[in-house]
Amino acid sequence: MNNIDSLQQLIAWQPPITDPIISDGILEPETRMLIFGPAKSWKYMLALHTAFTIAEGGKWLGFNTKPVPILKYQVELPKAIDRKRVIKYARARGSYPTNVYFKTPMDRVKLDTRWGMMSLEKDIQEARKRTDSEQLVILFDPLYKLLTGNISDSTDVNNLQENLDELKQKYQLTYIFIHHSRLTKTGEKGEFVDLGAEEMMGSSYWNNWFDTVLRIKMINKDSGADRVEMQFVLTRNVERLLPSLEVHWSRADLHPTIIKAYMSDETIMDISSRGLIEGSE
Repeated sequence: MNNIDSLQQLIAWQPPITDPIISDGILEPETRMLIFGPAKSWKYMLALHTAFTIAEGGKWLGFNTKPVPILKYQVELPKAIDRKRVIKYARARGSYPTNVYFKTPMDRVKLDTRWGMMSLEKDIQEARKRTDSEQLVILFDPLYKLLTGNISDSTDVNNLQENLDELKQKYQLTYIFIHHSRLTKTGEKGEFVDLGAEEMMGSSYWNNWFDTVLRIKMINKDSGADRVEMQFVLTRNVERLLPSLEVHWSRADLHPTIIKAYMSDETIMDISSRGLIEGSE
């Protein structure tokens, strides 16, 4: 049973886990992060890159990470295609971390159902047996495939969120989700209406639930489709402004390279001095 704390007791209390998983407040232990963008914007590859980087504790888009076991829970692609991409990426990276795990469910696992949550919990228990870490990151790809209900319905969304929060507390989990953008909206004059974090597909409950949201936009859709803009549109635990990034994805090795980092006022940052070049991992 939890007791209430006085001011002095609260100050004296020490959390069991303190180090961030991704620095600068981007991903703290037992928080939730979302990465979203339109189709064909390299979300899958960013998910894979994120899984390897966190497992090894390398540089992630220029930010430091702490090595933590991670379970990549992929529910969209056939396992054979997923395997092919993982092998290509790992070979190019020259790295095969032992604490990154992969799951492609044979059945359509839905986490707003009791059966789906029981299946996920078994996978969590299995992953925890394979590592001596107190922490586990689960990366879900993609979010909309995890519901039987409507991703825009507040009741359906709340049901899934409550289920995942219960597991998060029980097993000290940290969540990362891959998600899609909503359909483009225009104003009365035909202009594009940009709602920032609310550009994600689904209920506003999602925006209220996540601690960090990274948005991806395609830059050269009609001329190569290999450059994207990445912008942190929600940063609940961040204490300073984070740069937006222009990233090039290599079709040869499926790895990202940061081309430009800039603040909201378009001030260009020196990516070499900040260690923002992914090749420096």
